[in-house]
Amino acid sequence: MSVRIHVCPKDDPMSWEDFVKKTPPFSVALDGYVMDGPRFDPVGPHANYNHHENVDRLATRATCAQVLMAIRLGFFRTFRGKEIHLWVNDCDEDVCLSVFLLKYGFMAKHPINPLLNRLVNVEEILDTTAGAYPYPDDLPVLQEIAWIFSPYRRFRLSGELDWRDEKSFKGVIDDVDHRIMKYLTGQGEKQDLDTRYERLANGPNFVMVKEIGAEARTGIFADNEHSYISVRERPDGRHTYTVGRMSLYIPFPVKAILEECSKAEPDPTALWGGSNTIGGSHRAMGSGLDLQQVLDISTQEVVRLVGISGNHETMR
Repeated sequence: MSVRIHVCPKDDPMSWEDFVKKTPPFSVALDGYVMDGPRFDPVGPHANYNHHENVDRLATRATCAQVLMAIRLGFFRTFRGKEIHLWVNDCDEDVCLSVFLLKYGFMAKHPINPLLNRLVNVEEILDTTAGAYPYPDDLPVLQEIAWIFSPYRRFRLSGELDWRDEKSFKGVIDDVDHRIMKYLTGQGEKQDLDTRYERLANGPNFVMVKEIGAEARTGIFADNEHSYISVRERPDGRHTYTVGRMSLYIPFPVKAILEECSKAEPDPTALWGGSNTIGGSHRAMGSGLDLQQVLDISTQEVVRLVGISGNHETMR
């Protein structure tokens, strides 16, 4: 049995119904390729592992943990065809680890695998909380994970992620695959965390930032900021925005902000999306809104739904 990975960074997320109709049997969508919560159809078979849309983020396992649980509870008894098709439109940590687990199912299926269990557990918590979990930044396992996923984190911060180049995405997945294997065979390395970020503006109960270091979000939360909007300028002059909060207990209306920013987009197809704790602009297209527009919309929704003062800075 082999695994074929379809890396489609320019594909818009599709519905579960379309995925079942348009992809071959033994197809698996990972981490947002299908815009729906976890789904399974034994007839195809088809499966979707995702924790972004139509879920309670904190109550739903990250994609890698869903995949690991599925493997250990019989996934390969159903997906036992000659070829399994994996469909992804991203190359982030969750995607890379999920792909690795499915490629090397023989390593994942046994529950007594301490290094793998620790990697999935910590990565799941970090991905679920978008880096907001209060681990101490000098925790050794975080330095190991920083090294494992460094190819993706460098790729994102450099802006290359926004080019949506298939070959480059595949290269990141392959590089991380190699590092995970080295880690699991006792040859992994460590890398210091880089938590630097630039504060662009202060909103009511949130900050607007530019991430500089690969672990900037750890730095944001370490500075006692519990909700944020991260901005990245794209090569095409547009912007990529991430809207996040530590948990649903933080009064910052992520879903409402995503919805209002979608309505304000000059291109109505550049829809924003995500869960109740983190989301952002369109994965492939980014956003045509400038920083001041997003700051104003976010402030408006905080005032309207949370009742916090509407004072905020004007972007320079």
